[in-house]
Amino acid sequence: MTLETPARPALTGELYLRRLLAARDVTQALQIATDHVARLLGCPVSWAGLVEGDYLVMGAHHGVESTEMAAAWRLRVGEGIGGRVALERRPQMSRDYRHDSRRVPLMKRLIDNEGIQATLIVPILVAETTLGVLYAAHRHPYPWTEAEQDALEQIAHDLGVRLRQLDVDGGRQRLADRAERRSSLARLNMEASARLAGNLAHHADAGLALDLLAREVGGCVELRQPDGTLIRTSGELGDGNPRVIVRAVLPECDDLTVVVVHTREPDEDARAFIDLCVGLFRLQLLRVSERERTTERLRGGLFDDLLEGRVGEPEAFRERMALMGIAVAAGAHVVVAGLRDSPDDLVRPERLERPLRAAVPGVVTARRGNRLVAIVPAPGRPAGDLRARIGSVLERAEGAWIAGLGRGCVELLDCSTSYDEARAACELMIRGDVDGPVVTAHELGILGMASLPAAHLRTTVLDVLGPVLELDARRGTDFLLTLRAYLAHDRHLPDTAAALHVHYNTVRNRIARIEATLGVDMRDVDDRFRLETALRMHALSEALGHTVPDSVRDSVRDAAPGGRPRAVGAVAP
Repeated sequence: MTLETPARPALTGELYLRRLLAARDVTQALQIATDHVARLLGCPVSWAGLVEGDYLVMGAHHGVESTEMAAAWRLRVGEGIGGRVALERRPQMSRDYRHDSRRVPLMKRLIDNEGIQATLIVPILVAETTLGVLYAAHRHPYPWTEAEQDALEQIAHDLGVRLRQLDVDGGRQRLADRAERRSSLARLNMEASARLAGNLAHHADAGLALDLLAREVGGCVELRQPDGTLIRTSGELGDGNPRVIVRAVLPECDDLTVVVVHTREPDEDARAFIDLCVGLFRLQLLRVSERERTTERLRGGLFDDLLEGRVGEPEAFRERMALMGIAVAAGAHVVVAGLRDSPDDLVRPERLERPLRAAVPGVVTARRGNRLVAIVPAPGRPAGDLRARIGSVLERAEGAWIAGLGRGCVELLDCSTSYDEARAACELMIRGDVDGPVVTAHELGILGMASLPAAHLRTTVLDVLGPVLELDARRGTDFLLTLRAYLAHDRHLPDTAAALHVHYNTVRNRIARIEATLGVDMRDVDDRFRLETALRMHALSEALGHTVPDSVRDSVRDAAPGGRPRAVGAVAP
């Protein structure tokens, strides 16, 4: 066989290219190529194999008579003649296939059944990537020429270009997917940074700002002094080897250092996002420090001194307050408000501050962390009227606001007590222990406890309930819950069992165990009073977030019978 005259191949090649460029998909392009091979080289059979993982699979064929050949042809890259062409990326031929040692047994049977005896195979290449192989075949021994090999390579070259255009190996799709992922990540990072900036704008607490930063960067964030001393840490590390991702010194903030620790190395986009978040945190520290300096200049911390009971000489303190625009009328009450069922970073006191100021003339407000504190004047008004007005404001404000209402303040020193009561009531409501939009310490049975020092609360709880707390913590029992429900239901066993969803005898056994453990008698009114008081102190201590210092833990351990330690950890939330 000889190739056609030069004019004819040129015309045929031009038609082939036009048809190849018009191919709409990979299969159509492969079929056009195999048809062109048979027509140009005058061979009865041609087929194309595509690389899929470690194998060559049939992509298209011309002149194949056996359906088994078309369906079952599958050749591992590196095996057989075609597999070697795909691996070595150079043409190979067989002039008499029946006596070729390179044959693969499975392919040998398929080729023999098809009657093929001579093959010429070239790789379909794009740059250094093998997309597949292209076959020309005869059903009799045939001496392939160099011109035929060149012609087949040219067809394979044009086919490879078109296959790459059609993205046969998914390369362009992978690039597009990668670009889409980067675009989505950039959009998410923008949204996260905007969210972080918005949340920071509504809070003045540096510790909360660090918590927000840790949540967005998804690692552990440390704030350190210039000498490396740890001030505060926030966030958690997952499994893996921790490494420092970012270490940023904040010269405008007394050379404080922000350290971001992560268990995986971020890519370029993630690092840029972390740098942006750290920059927002730096701006927040600057804003908070400037705000604190301004507030200190204007009010001199008088409001905090009032709530903490650092009044000194009452009349002189009242004059200083008047100069700063803070007036506390006789009979005023302290109100502490917060949002129920909302993450702390979403609490915005200004949502309640504005309507409260509009509804109650003369109210003085301040923000303490994520709580709104207000001194509400109520001269000559019944407590029920004041409570109703505050409840009305809470209902109109955005969000599920609740408030604790402290006692009326006859003297300035009463403000700290009223604040303690209002704060305790508010925290208990936020924990879900109490319902209602406005609650007082008197209604909760903690009147007189709210102003007690935290150490006193903890010590009393441990002294009365320590052994039960130890059992609950060490053995996973529910004695504290049972005791609370039993006393709340006036020692009525069936009602207690129904409330706890346990059997009647289970409650009886638990109460007997509690009595033996604590050395009390539930029939004794004094014992019940001590237990109920300790339970209220325990709930109050948890709501206020009190922890147990080592000194209290050691003293309780030493005081326990036989030196047996008590489970003090259960006091803290």
